Order: sequence, then C-alpha cells, then structure tokens
Amino acid sequence: MVERVTTLMSQPEQIRNIGIVAHIDHGKTTLSDNLLAGAGMISEEIAGKACWMDSDEEEQARGITIDSSNVSMVHEYEGKEYLINMIDTPGHVDFGGDVTRAMRAVDGAVVLVDAVEGTMPQTETVLRQALKEGVRPVLFVNKVDRLINELQVDEIEMQIRLGKVIDKVNKLIKGMNEEAYKNGWKLDAAEGTVAFGSALYNWAISIPFMKTSGVSFKDVYDCCKAEDMKTLAKSSPLCQVVLDMVVNHLPDPPSMPRSVVYQSSGSTETRRPKKVSQCSTVTPSPACLMVTDISFDPHAGEVATGRLFSGT
Repeated sequence: MVERVTTLMSQPEQIRNIGIVAHIDHGKTTLSDNLLAGAGMISEEIAGKACWMDSDEEEQARGITIDSSNVSMVHEYEGKEYLINMIDTPGHVDFGGDVTRAMRAVDGAVVLVDAVEGTMPQTETVLRQALKEGVRPVLFVNKVDRLINELQVDEIEMQIRLGKVIDKVNKLIKGMNEEAYKNGWKLDAAEGTVAFGSALYNWAISIPFMKTSGVSFKDVYDCCKAEDMKTLAKSSPLCQVVLDMVVNHLPDPPSMPRSVVYQSSGSTETRRPKKVSQCSTVTPSPACLMVTDISFDPHAGEVATGRLFSGT
C-alpha cells in the first residue's frame, strides 16, 4: 500500500482529498473502518467494531471521535488507481474546530445521515462548514437496515423516506449556497451523488451500481428483512460503492483552486490572499501547507500533518 500511495502522490488528477462529516453517532468512524477494510488495510472481521480511526485512549473509552484522524488508501476504478486521502472528523458540537480545519484541507466531503433520525442540528452545522470552505458534498444515507427492521416500513415507504432525506439535505445546500446548488452541487440519486447502505454491516448501493450489478432495492429490502447482511456485503460491498462515488463525483486537487492567506512578519501588508491552483511539483512555487494536526513522536519530535497546496 505504501508503494502504491507513493507512486500516486505525484499524479494530482488521480488524488481525492475527502472528509467524512456527520452528526454524532451517525456512523462516520464505522464507515471509515469498512473503507479501510475494503482497501486491505485492516481485517474485515474487526471492521465496524474496531473504530480504527479513534486511536486515542479517551476516544475509545467514550466511544466518540474527539480528534480528526487521517489515512491514505488506494482505490481502483475503471482500470485506474486513485489515491484517497481521507479525514474522519468529530461529530460532537464541542469539537467543531477540528471539522473546520479538516474542511480547509479537503476538496470533497461524504456527508452521512442516519436513515432513521434524518438530518440533525450537527448535520446542518458540518454541511455549512463544508460549503463555506468550497468543499463539494456527496451523500451517504446510513443505517437503512434500521429503517426496515426497527421501523418496520414496507419497500415503498422505505424509498419515500430515503427520498425525503435527500430532499432535506438539498434544501440545506440550496439555502446555504444557492449558486453552488444551481451549478451542479444538487444531490441526485439518479446521477450517483447519493448512496444508501449500512456502515455497520459493510454494504451499500447506489443507482449507477444497481445498473451494473443487478442488485435492486427489492433485494436490499428482502435481505434486511431476512437479516442476511452477509449476502448484501458480498454483492454490494460498501467500499466499492462509496469510493466509486468519491472518485466519480468529487473533484481532484487541480480543479479546486483555493484562496490562501500568507502571513508575513514585519510587513505592513500582512494579509495577501492568493489563489493556489498549481498543485504541481514541477513548477517551482512557495510551499504552502494547511496544518490539520500537530502530534509528538518520541523519535522525530513534533510532527505537523496537513494538506500541501503548492511547493514541496
């Protein structure tokens, strides 16, 4: 994996920098677990239970994400390999600063919404943070199995409820950034910018995937009713459906120029906004790094992790 990541680092068009955002307990870290398992980085048996991205002792003890965690993985789509740099962000309102910092380092976001609870206050907050930073969203409606088995809805009602979740998120996007909404950021299941599934049971579907795989909403409903999640996980693996959506619909770094403020000490003109869109290691340009985390390593000392916008 390290060799494949290193090879793709110098090919910006095949990189996707993404964040996972949602209300607390809607399933971000469980989703991250299963994406890592699909990429072969952790065992499928522990995915969803390990909460691998919650590495801090306090996070494990409390069962919530406190600090943003980042990881790189490789995903193959239509015969090409893509480098996915992913940040799992906190959902609790007390740690919103981490979400803002993460949104300044990514180009796209996978917004998770619980199919039963629907959009919640923190869903709205993290979506606003993403749109404010110019981050393009796609939607993953999680816990569809709960909708079927706990609320006992029929197949038609299931699809109506899922449609209402999409409509609500679109209403939020339009209200927060109408220009982006009109320019193609409207979420549309038919276009493939929405996926449905269960992060806990490692399955997902989208309409483009349904067309190629033959798996239908009826199959999903029947398998959930029979509590046969393993069949769904095999025929519609979450990793493939979600990362196909990410690669196909979220932008690469060169197509997302950002405004960056340089701070120069001793100068009367201390704030000089510049557009950083080069994303090239060939053309000489000043190094510009958006730091998302500073940690301490016993051997290396202080280590800054972040998103490199220009330079090396």
